[in-house]
Amino acid sequence: MSPDTNVNLASIQWDVQLGQVSANLEKARELIKQASDTGNRLAVLPEMWATSFMAEDAPQVRAAVEDAEAEIQDLSKRHHIILVGSNYEFTKDGKIYNRARLYEEGEILGEYRKIHLFSPLGEDRHFAPGQEACVVDTSLGRVAVAICYDLRFPELCRALYLEGATILCLPSMWPEARALHWRVLCRARAIEDQWFVVATNRCGFEVSAATGQEVQFPGNSLIVDPTGEIRAKGNGEASVVSTEVDLKEVAIVRRAIPVSKDRREDVYPRLLPKR
Repeated sequence: MSPDTNVNLASIQWDVQLGQVSANLEKARELIKQASDTGNRLAVLPEMWATSFMAEDAPQVRAAVEDAEAEIQDLSKRHHIILVGSNYEFTKDGKIYNRARLYEEGEILGEYRKIHLFSPLGEDRHFAPGQEACVVDTSLGRVAVAICYDLRFPELCRALYLEGATILCLPSMWPEARALHWRVLCRARAIEDQWFVVATNRCGFEVSAATGQEVQFPGNSLIVDPTGEIRAKGNGEASVVSTEVDLKEVAIVRRAIPVSKDRREDVYPRLLPKR
């Protein structure tokens, strides 16, 4: 962990343009530089930041997405900033994943394939589900990665907590219609797991491929501290949402309310039998 525990964390939000990899990459370049220039050590991009969700058309932009990811990897080194965001991953065996990567100093420190796929809009019809959690050691300590709908599953977040994570990075594409859930769940996950949540949500409007209806994305990115206080929040505009935090707050809160020590692992298997 950095000797100076006072650091700036950021969410980078914008109106992700459907299938327009070059335009989205240009916006990412601009806002990552802005985040770095204003002293941020970590920044989270939106879910599917290069393309949005393209359904069956996604393979058409495969090469462009891979090139965009390579540039983000380079930008993490050029700007000395930890970067997290998700995009399509196409595997040799024909599977497609919603995959997030964590980059630091030009290295891929971790990869996470979204475990919980949003079935109401058919995400499970286009993507394979991930099977593994992601917690990695960075210059800021142990950092965990989840994606959007994962926020509704405290089981996953508790597993990340038990692996020693002190920051949760959450790239998302969460609609205005459920904005209340977003705010409540981000704060709940921060409180119950006693960590910082850096949750990025895109802005703008997009027609849903599943329903044909226009969906609004409010860009209400949040940075929440271990007590559940919202330290920074975005509006509907493209921006870098950032705040300074003291990473020692995690240890202070965990000592004050020793959730880890007071857990009852001897009881939980009886309460939660396999189904």
